[in-house]
Amino acid sequence: MATRTQEPSRVQTVYRERAARPDVRKLAPATGLLEYWYPAIEDRKVNGKPVGLKICDQQVVLFRGKDKQVKALSNVCPHRGGSLMHGDCHFEGTISCPYHGWTFDGDGNVLAVLPEGPDSQVPGKVMQRSYPTRTLRGMVFVWMGEDEPAPIEEDVPPEFFTDEGQMLYAWEVWPVNWRVAVENAGDAHVPYVHRDAALVLMNPMMMVGNRNPRTNIINGRAATFGMRRAPQPPSSNGTNGHAAGGSTYSRPTESQYYFPTMGATWPKHSRRKLWTWMTKWTGKRRYSKPPVDTSEEWGGMLHHLPAMVRLDYHTHSYTRVNIPIDADNTRQIYWHFSPGSNWFTKLREKVHFHTWHRWAMYSDFSVQDFRAAGPQRYDTPEHLSATDAHLIMWRRLLLTARGMAPVGADEQQATPAEAFSQDRQAELGLTPERW
Repeated sequence: MATRTQEPSRVQTVYRERAARPDVRKLAPATGLLEYWYPAIEDRKVNGKPVGLKICDQQVVLFRGKDKQVKALSNVCPHRGGSLMHGDCHFEGTISCPYHGWTFDGDGNVLAVLPEGPDSQVPGKVMQRSYPTRTLRGMVFVWMGEDEPAPIEEDVPPEFFTDEGQMLYAWEVWPVNWRVAVENAGDAHVPYVHRDAALVLMNPMMMVGNRNPRTNIINGRAATFGMRRAPQPPSSNGTNGHAAGGSTYSRPTESQYYFPTMGATWPKHSRRKLWTWMTKWTGKRRYSKPPVDTSEEWGGMLHHLPAMVRLDYHTHSYTRVNIPIDADNTRQIYWHFSPGSNWFTKLREKVHFHTWHRWAMYSDFSVQDFRAAGPQRYDTPEHLSATDAHLIMWRRLLLTARGMAPVGADEQQATPAEAFSQDRQAELGLTPERW
């Protein structure tokens, strides 16, 4: 007896359509982009013992080579899988496996198998994988790719190629995927997540408005962004006004907005105004200075491949590099670059960094980021806002990164979530072609 084909239910149809939608989030590798230079460790932290790190889900061991420079090899001994990071540097410029004494130089050559004596047949026949390294201003950078290294100047900002100014470092680990960590910038989260951060209270940033500023792609490596304040309502007497795009709100004070749909203001309290009033001079001092970096690719506020966030505060520039450890953890390496090369300026900046800024930027500000990003899901359907336009551009830039497989036309099409954001931009007069 013939069976009747059952039509799919509405729910089944929805799920099938959802499964068929392209999602650029899935195209960027979960363990990071390999064909790039990454900061690994401060040079001063590699001494007489080897140091092990995981970068892009690859185990790497670092030690001093014959030339005193930090070298990097695969941490897994090619003999029987011993861990080189748990070995020793018995002889200058070498590292020995803790299991059977296979001893390597900085280029990965087997120089000796210690328990087999000088007549061992292994040397000259086995090579350990080595990773090119370059030490700049006290930071060791490692090329993680399979191909020949790209010019390091494409991946590392200009301040590393000068002796001017001062570089200060900090680091921490976030138990989130690198894509989640790097996307924590260039959107509307700052005035909400960081509303009580000391730095934001000192230099307030209210609502960013109902769209992002234009994103520019520079040299196929950087995506610029900036923070836009909400437009002033036409009424100045505290009554409701209309913002661009039809959003309705009132602005009774400099630090609060009235939302008629809730009959309430946000932020709820204006007590923060006292702290702002006492500290607003710091912002005037800072932004009266010229930018630290005026280059198109590295200056201002931007994302940069492979996983970098840069902000120019005029007195210093702030960089956060999101280095994938594995699919679930990201090492954040921060550097704080300040211009000025006389000893007093450097001393003052170092004291300021260690007594105030390191806490304010990393312990206070970044902890707030992690509280929001830590439990975030990255595998559920999205409904993006117009303020996510920069995020769309950054994700598209990742598709063109070194080592990425060519992306087909179907995968380049906007997802429904992206289409909503683009449509909203068009309503506001900022079409995708002008991003």
